[in-house]
Amino acid sequence: MKGGDWKRHAKLEHLDIISLHWSLVIICVPDKDEESGPIVLHLDSLGLHSSRSVFQNIKSFLKEEWHYLDQEGDLPDLPIADRIWRQLPQRITEKIISVPQQKNDYDCGIFVLYFMERFIEEAPERLKKKDLAMFGKQWFKPEEASCLRAKIRNVLNKEFEKACDIGCTSDASSSE
Repeated sequence: MKGGDWKRHAKLEHLDIISLHWSLVIICVPDKDEESGPIVLHLDSLGLHSSRSVFQNIKSFLKEEWHYLDQEGDLPDLPIADRIWRQLPQRITEKIISVPQQKNDYDCGIFVLYFMERFIEEAPERLKKKDLAMFGKQWFKPEEASCLRAKIRNVLNKEFEKACDIGCTSDASSSE
């Protein structure tokens, strides 16, 4: 499978993504001068997904990308040191991240978005193993993630109102 072709093979259009549980995988790429490989994090707000299976799938994808880029000769552009890159499959660190748990059956998408928001705001630019202590069940209160629903609803309402105002204005001007 060529780089980027994985999307075509995933057949996501056949999935009913609304009724599925979502969890998050974050791939952290080290600085070029680091002696470690990528760190793959799995964050699951219900603990329903098999992290082992998730890691196998992500590792398989990374290996395919590694083989593709190696064949294409694009390795020098990567932020991973060559000596690490050449041993990439063995240098991937997997870490199940203990995170606050949702208290219902429907907030997993909200939690995934909140995990991303908090990670982007709080994690260093290049996450290292020593930085993993920032996570844990006490990382935030589950209610904080659930409140994200109201924030998203407000943003969407404003955007719909804006779109309606623009549509109504252009309809009025075209009828004049």
